[in-house]
Amino acid sequence: MKSWREIGFEIEMTGDGSPSLRMLQPVAPDRDKGESMHHSGGACAETNLIYGLPIRETLEKISRPHFLIVGLGLGYIELVIAREALRRGLKPQDIAQITSFESVPELREYFHLWLSNSVDELSAEVVDAYDTVLKFILQDLQISPQTIKDFLLYHFPVSEKIQAALTEQIEFKPQYHCFLYDAFSSKTSPHLWDEEFLRTFLGRASAESCQLSTYACKASLKRALVNQGFEVIVREGFQGKRNSTLGVRGLFTSQTS
Repeated sequence: MKSWREIGFEIEMTGDGSPSLRMLQPVAPDRDKGESMHHSGGACAETNLIYGLPIRETLEKISRPHFLIVGLGLGYIELVIAREALRRGLKPQDIAQITSFESVPELREYFHLWLSNSVDELSAEVVDAYDTVLKFILQDLQISPQTIKDFLLYHFPVSEKIQAALTEQIEFKPQYHCFLYDAFSSKTSPHLWDEEFLRTFLGRASAESCQLSTYACKASLKRALVNQGFEVIVREGFQGKRNSTLGVRGLFTSQTS
């Protein structure tokens, strides 16, 4: 199986010791490498700060919720969903759906192979990266790594259950209660931050009560959220980063500040 470099990425260790991936291909001509998937200050810490709260609130307020993640990457957000559900004594079937979008086919395949313990089909550096991510997600919790993997395998029994790129053509049968929007920036993935695209996407996919969290604080996103009836809450960014965004609607509006 190909290494990270062979699929266009390199491992980057962040400030809290957790790994991230950086694109090798630069987007801007003045850069020698592409965008990193996380803040250099800490991949795991940033994930917990930006996405932990909406995940916990959704599990508390919604029975059998639907989660939608844009940007699978190394699987941080999916692992946090499983962790928070297991901490509450929930079973995999207590979450109605986890839908993840990832445009890089190898990342979809690698994550599923790792969940399935098919490590002989993966390079040692790939296995080590995922194992390290899970170690940081679990920290000192009394949850076994295999329990986390089994939880997510219930939702991703085959790699094809992890969706490819998010596009305007996708129709959403379930409506989602929690959007965890971790796409690359507008420089790398401009269409995912286009205001009209976001309005259409949220209009098709949002449940009556739902929330969206992202590391970004773009005007186009905030306008799209307001257009679709969300209250926009500007939150603290990670380690001095510009503010992050939380959009809330329905049950979550009066619950969040």
